[in-house]
Amino acid sequence: MRQPSSRRKPSAIERSSARRKGWLRLTRTIVLGTIAAVFAIIWMGDQYGIEREVMYEFLATSALFVGLLVVAGLAGAALIMAVRWLFHRRD
Repeated sequence: MRQPSSRRKPSAIERSSARRKGWLRLTRTIVLGTIAAVFAIIWMGDQYGIEREVMYEFLATSALFVGLLVVAGLAGAALIMAVRWLFHRRD
């Protein structure tokens, strides 16, 4: 025979709070990881004798490329959502 669980189920507010804390931790980790990676790349450039201005240009170009990929992904998602909306509207 099973014993009733002494643990109660978390409420919606508690679940929402835990989810928010998870997102905040993830965001903090991403930001700190990005900062650490940028400093590591600059440090490596100094070790190999690459000028700082050139390194900053490389980092800016990389950030622009990543930004363009994000925009392309968002545009693709918007296009898919628009096509789905058009097909569901016809039904």
